[in-house]
Amino acid sequence: MFPDASPPPRPLLLLAEAEPFRADYLRHALHDAGAQLLGPVRAVAEGLALLANLRERPAAAIVNLRLSDGSALPLLDSLEAGGVPLLLIGEAGMVPPPHLAARPCLLAPFASYQIVAAVRALPVAMTPTSPASTPLAERARHG
Repeated sequence: MFPDASPPPRPLLLLAEAEPFRADYLRHALHDAGAQLLGPVRAVAEGLALLANLRERPAAAIVNLRLSDGSALPLLDSLEAGGVPLLLIGEAGMVPPPHLAARPCLLAPFASYQIVAAVRALPVAMTPTSPASTPLAERARHG
């Protein structure tokens, strides 16, 4: 009998980011780092609807403090109540709500490697895809 050679499962991460360029940038970086992404969701209402219909909770969530329909606080509170590890992101000068101040937070500008390192610091196991299997143009995009 042969040992199972299938790759380990990719952790399911929720990405909530309203800005399309940043969402795409983070989506590619996190995928290359070994994650399976939910989203990106661009609005609180979209994120809450997605969570309500999931069979399993995400392994972690990367959430911008401000989404297209305003403060991400309702989504953050729902994720927090579900025990989902959080990485907060936002624009320079933003401040997390006091009850989430202990959560890791990166404020723009930040690079993809910083997001990946912050997610890896959460209790989430990610296995990067092989650089050889990632097209050169995609690797260059992630700095």
